[in-house]
Amino acid sequence: MKRLNIFVFLVLILSLTFPINLEKSKELFLYYINNFETSNDDEFLSNTRNSINTFLPIYRYYKIELVGSVEKTDVSKKIGDYLNVIYKQNISNDYTTQLARAAFFSYLEASLERKKFEASFIKSSPNFNSFFNSYQSKVIFAARNYLSDLLAKHLGAKINLDGNADIEDAPQYSFEFEYTPKFKEHEFIDEIKIILKDEEIKKNFVNYLEIISKNPERIVPNINRYSGLLQRNVIKSVSNLKNIFSDEFEKTLPKSYNFWWLRWVAYIVLILIAIKSKKWDLVMFIISIVEILYLYIGFDILSNSDATIYGLISFSALLASLIIFIKNKKFLEISLIALLLISFVIPTYYTKDFHMKNLKEFENSPYFTELINDVLKDKYSKFSNIVRELTTIANSSIIETEDIIKRLSINLNNFTEKIKDPEYKSVKNFDGRVNDFKALTTEFSNYQIEEKIREKQFKKAENNLEKFTKKVAKISSDAFENEFLKEIQNDLNFEEISPTVKKVNETIKNTRDLEKIPIQFYRTKFGILTFVFLSLGFFLTSLKSKNSIIWNIAATLSSILMLINPIIFFVQSGVPLITFNYIIVIPILLVISIIILIRSFKPIKG
Repeated sequence: MKRLNIFVFLVLILSLTFPINLEKSKELFLYYINNFETSNDDEFLSNTRNSINTFLPIYRYYKIELVGSVEKTDVSKKIGDYLNVIYKQNISNDYTTQLARAAFFSYLEASLERKKFEASFIKSSPNFNSFFNSYQSKVIFAARNYLSDLLAKHLGAKINLDGNADIEDAPQYSFEFEYTPKFKEHEFIDEIKIILKDEEIKKNFVNYLEIISKNPERIVPNINRYSGLLQRNVIKSVSNLKNIFSDEFEKTLPKSYNFWWLRWVAYIVLILIAIKSKKWDLVMFIISIVEILYLYIGFDILSNSDATIYGLISFSALLASLIIFIKNKKFLEISLIALLLISFVIPTYYTKDFHMKNLKEFENSPYFTELINDVLKDKYSKFSNIVRELTTIANSSIIETEDIIKRLSINLNNFTEKIKDPEYKSVKNFDGRVNDFKALTTEFSNYQIEEKIREKQFKKAENNLEKFTKKVAKISSDAFENEFLKEIQNDLNFEEISPTVKKVNETIKNTRDLEKIPIQFYRTKFGILTFVFLSLGFFLTSLKSKNSIIWNIAATLSSILMLINPIIFFVQSGVPLITFNYIIVIPILLVISIIILIRSFKPIKG
């Protein structure tokens, strides 16, 4: 009960005195959520929506195309880190507004990751932490400065303190000393007034005053020291606000429910009924209809759980049906499954809309800068690794070459001195001369072997750079290419490696843009659905089930929907779907669907 009272007290104080008005912040948070999808008048919401729904998928697509999906950074990036790019563009000077925005971005993160918006998630969100860490550090810094000035004032310094925040019953001394006030963060005076009511801080403040008063010769250094010790108590007092904020925002969001999971319970009941009644065809018909409806209406392409469940079901069904067809020598069905598997590598669509050179608005978005940083400037990026390898090999070659030339010069000087000695040239010294030159020959031989290895390594790295350059030239825009060449010039800025820089410039100049971006069927919503329908249709066909017709009809319908512009494109889990128009389509799945549908009406013998 005592803990609850403290919690209520803190919430009340936050609402009344802190620069953060928690109640107003929660209202603003709900406003953001309720108007995010529809508002065009609110610049923050419209810009955020456009960045997340349009520019974030483009950024992730090109990041994956250029360097792959694996994040090679100090800390693996998550959806919250991608959203942080936008969050940093929308920092408000008003702490109430910024807290609402931080919580809102945490909500967007949870929504995209398909996770519950709860206190533990909020506290781990990069955007919420970004806000709170900044706010907390400023409060702590302000409190330490104020406590330092307050110690000085109680010890006799002639200074004025803003806000009249003081610790009651603290002793007053009259030492004379020079002291420069530190406190300037007047906007946090309300937080400081609350902090000064903390019993542990009050107790330690009085205690430290007494200690400092016993050593007046070191008043100022001791003020600095003990204000630092008081900071530890301040940190403990302020850090509890994070729990309060996250708990309050969790309670603010109305609960939402998804009842689709109940279908699994219904399936179990239906199967139990079928076991007793033996009406398997009817039960499978009902389950098939419900599942097809779910896949069209409720299936979440961004959900990891849905993707895992239906991915396993689809591939298992396809493999089982292939085994059955091979066993029964059903060559048409085997050929159709083979064609379906081949379609994973043959692009279904070609589009111009998704080419970076046609996405001029993207170049003005913060995600374009983020793409440049990730691909070209990050020290762990593929590009940085190639450049680092090139410079390391080139520098090693230069150092080793200079070193052997220096040693050669020293040896020549030694030979010049030795040749003056008749005994060295004597017929008795053949072995001595041979050994001298043998040592020199061994040294040259070692250098040649190592230099050949370095040459091979350099050519390999240079070849990797050429491949990367061609990829950049094919799919990126002029602005990105210019940034790429700028990085090449900066990173390989020494004369010895200038031929490589020249090759890069020639490759960029001579490589033609990829006119049409190829897209596989499994990167689209209806492409994924068609594959699921076909897999289960094949499986039921292999079992000679009448219900295979239902799945094959669903596959045919879905494959027709695949042809309707614009198509819904899937970039990766956690990133919004994006739509674009295609210019060419190869309808392999439609052909397969129609053939297997027609085949469904003809019973399979054997």
